[in-house]
Amino acid sequence: MTVKVTTRHDEAFEIHTVDIAPEMSPYATTFRDYAARIREFYATLGIRSAIWTTPAMVRPKYLEAAKPVEYLLEINDDRVAAYVDEATWTDYLSGKRRSFDYSTTSTHFEITSILVETPIKQTEVKALRRYRTMNGPGKYELVEEITF
Repeated sequence: MTVKVTTRHDEAFEIHTVDIAPEMSPYATTFRDYAARIREFYATLGIRSAIWTTPAMVRPKYLEAAKPVEYLLEINDDRVAAYVDEATWTDYLSGKRRSFDYSTTSTHFEITSILVETPIKQTEVKALRRYRTMNGPGKYELVEEITF
């Protein structure tokens, strides 16, 4: 069975990279011990690195200006390392919780991140989309789409 997911990044990000350095994430400057917590979580899952994605049918409420490029991926479900509850993950990173909710089997939370172990295969990338923000919160538009 396959799963369709999307992931957003900056223009310079290489989707087929093998190792993604957590300390290079924009979240590393926002959350204390971000890189260490990511590495600890990946060790628990038995993986070195992952791409954080969301279900393709869920349109993000806003566009992070630093991440205008979106990839549509179609992956085999056995490539999913974990399903993470974003609400508890964010609270965990912020120090509001001592743990967070996740599952290694298909699970849907109110806001779900789906971790896909790297590298992403060429055949898994189905489209590349570029967005730009518009006036008003949560407003953005598609400016380019390349399908593969």
